[in-house]
Amino acid sequence: MTPKTFYGKRAGSYLFFCAFFFLLSTAVEAQQKVKISSPKFTDLVISHYNKQLRKGLDVYGPDSTAFWMASLDTYTGLYPEDDTRPAHIPQRAYLNRHVDAPKGATLYWDQPAIVTAYALSKKTKDPWYREKAVAYTKDFLERCVAFNGIFLWGNHYYYDAFRDSAMWFGGDPKVVDMATENGHYHEARPIIPAWETFWQVAPEVTEKEIRVSTQAHLVDSLTGDFNRHADGQKQHAFIEAGGTLIYSLSWLYTKTQDTTLLRQADRIATFSYNHRDSTTALLSNDANSQRWDRYTATTETGLWVGCLLQAAQMANEKYREKWISMADKILSTWLSYAYDADQQQFYGMLDIKTGEPIFREEGDDYPYKPTNYSSVWEPLFPTHNYPVTLAESCLTLYELTGKELYREGCERWINVIKRSLPARQSRGDGAYAEHYGRVIFFLLECADRLNNPEYKALARQVAQEATQVLFAFDMFRSHPGEYRYDATDGVGILSLALLWLEDGKKPDMMGLYF
Repeated sequence: MTPKTFYGKRAGSYLFFCAFFFLLSTAVEAQQKVKISSPKFTDLVISHYNKQLRKGLDVYGPDSTAFWMASLDTYTGLYPEDDTRPAHIPQRAYLNRHVDAPKGATLYWDQPAIVTAYALSKKTKDPWYREKAVAYTKDFLERCVAFNGIFLWGNHYYYDAFRDSAMWFGGDPKVVDMATENGHYHEARPIIPAWETFWQVAPEVTEKEIRVSTQAHLVDSLTGDFNRHADGQKQHAFIEAGGTLIYSLSWLYTKTQDTTLLRQADRIATFSYNHRDSTTALLSNDANSQRWDRYTATTETGLWVGCLLQAAQMANEKYREKWISMADKILSTWLSYAYDADQQQFYGMLDIKTGEPIFREEGDDYPYKPTNYSSVWEPLFPTHNYPVTLAESCLTLYELTGKELYREGCERWINVIKRSLPARQSRGDGAYAEHYGRVIFFLLECADRLNNPEYKALARQVAQEATQVLFAFDMFRSHPGEYRYDATDGVGILSLALLWLEDGKKPDMMGLYF
């Protein structure tokens, strides 16, 4: 029986409820005291995946598969008996969509967890974790690939474990007709998949997915105009979506040496780059939209820059220097406008025509855009807010260019992090797993590449807070407030960060980028 059983309508007597609640609270407190005193973050990660990969698999429909369930009750390790959400804890990925894969699995959002499984097998010398990841990948490729080769995953597809079917949704989920489905809702953002894990299982299938889905995302292959969905329509050219395409094409180039892949990546990059404002040179979040984001620059700029810089490291000389120069121009411009020295914070939104900050008007409750100041702990996706990725892009450009403004950018972001701890303190309940993980990653990058041990000490402080807030019943819950794990909440990112913190060596990311 799960904790939710007692919190829900099937509660027993009042006295029994009180007794259970007292014992449960005591047990959780005891667990937390143990983990606070233990420096062995790796032990917690191993404990989590031992439980998840033994109890959290698909056993729910007529077919049992190797899919990892996207939601789990951390007490039982099983899919929650009651999968409704408390009103004060809405789902993290969109408020009214099914990105969290109800009653199912989402390999796209599980990509960091897949990489963690590979890392655990390498660390423990036990192939079991990797075998579970490979089996999951193989079952996905068998059941969730459209007839044209496009993967049915991302923000509009998932696998329903109870119906044994791929599902798609714009509104209510519908069973996919595999005979006719062409993957037109393919939208893999903002996480770039761990392509190497697919390549090791099925290289030809992986290559086809990247080539065919990219072509389907393009509105015009010659100009590089693209859409977030793989339907060829001129709709939303989100720079985060463009960055994913640029990175993936460049990664495939490392396997094939096909320079046409780099040429197409360059056209996509140039399309967005050419839509920077003629006066300020700030980059529009979405060149094709007529919404707020056409006229706005956010920290999504940093994700685009990061993808371009990662792609440059995989490209040939013809494109490498060009892309680094483009990234330098865009990020240096953003930094020149975005910092509020008085508040010691970065603005959430900038008017690309003036460089002035945009503040929300009273009554503006539209959820999918940033707050007035960029928050490293904001749980909702998508708000077009990627502050930690932007901070990491500052670090990379400092290494590549030696420009002091990028080192200053890193230090300012570190100060933002310091001043925000403990995380989400105004709520008093802590942050989501992904954001703890992202912050730890950035701090470890800074510790290594700027040779400053203070940043590693701060990373350890954040890790201690994360484990205190999230670890209970032998696994990580992915967010505070309930004993629930959701793949969309980024436990895989936190797990990779904890492994790096303890081992002193960054795990092999296998193509994953976030």
